Amino acid sequence: MLNKIWFALFFLGFMLAGATGRIEKTTAALFTSMEATVKFALGLIGFLAFWSGILRIAEEAKILPNLARLFNPLFRRLFPNLPPNAPVLGAISLSLSANLLGLSNASTPLGLKAMEELNKFNPVPDEVSDEIATYLALVMGGICILPSTIIAVRAQAGSHAPGIIIIPILLATVSGTVAALLAHKGFKTIDRLRSRTQQKNRPTQLKRSPSRQ
Repeated sequence: MLNKIWFALFFLGFMLAGATGRIEKTTAALFTSMEATVKFALGLIGFLAFWSGILRIAEEAKILPNLARLFNPLFRRLFPNLPPNAPVLGAISLSLSANLLGLSNASTPLGLKAMEELNKFNPVPDEVSDEIATYLALVMGGICILPSTIIAVRAQAGSHAPGIIIIPILLATVSGTVAALLAHKGFKTIDRLRSRTQQKNRPTQLKRSPSRQ
């Protein structure tokens, strides 16, 4: 549906340009915008490739255990059912580090790897475990200390102060992450209380021993 809308806008725009005698100006503007887009994309690709390479080097250099130890106090509270030295904690640490650096493109494959590792501890693979739900609340909150990708985009777009957004984004993402974790905790508590209530309301069946004659 979205492709049809874009095609309709593009087609109607060219039809209107032809009807008003501005087809040459429209074509020139199109080529100019495409050239600017390619230059912008190349600069951003170089930036993302650099940080993605740094994260890949960290993964190959076996720095994941050190990252896991760095986040260990947080992970003990968020993932109490995971073993302390499990490889999944390293995968979660690397994914969280990518989010903290604002590397959204790089954090996607790292997040998929963390989900794959978390699913190994899932007793019911077809359902979302508590650890997976906690991880999703943690990363979907979007906590970010250094929004490097957004800073790079602003710099490529010609901003005179591309880093001015650091504090607002930090406040917004911390608030979003805390809200997501609290919502997850609240829903989990409600579900636990509901399960206890259902167990209490179940009728007790008395087992009768067979009578002896």
